[in-house]
Amino acid sequence: MIRLNRNDVAFLLTTLQLTPDLSQVLTAISEGGGVSDDHADKLRDCCTDRLDEVGFDKNYELTDDGKKLEQLVDKLFIG
Repeated sequence: MIRLNRNDVAFLLTTLQLTPDLSQVLTAISEGGGVSDDHADKLRDCCTDRLDEVGFDKNYELTDDGKKLEQLVDKLFIG
């Protein structure tokens, strides 16, 4: 199980285009809650897709959203 804090959840809900299932999972998580390995994989894929779209500026430097998305990709990694 991957633990997400309230800020992580809020960011994911407002930044990603989520399936209804993933939105419901995130909405149900309270402070310090967690997601299953399966949901973590799906969320990581969504973060990676969004990182490709908005994570870099015209000079290929990470944007603020890009930095947060990279952190979440790492956090959601299932080894």
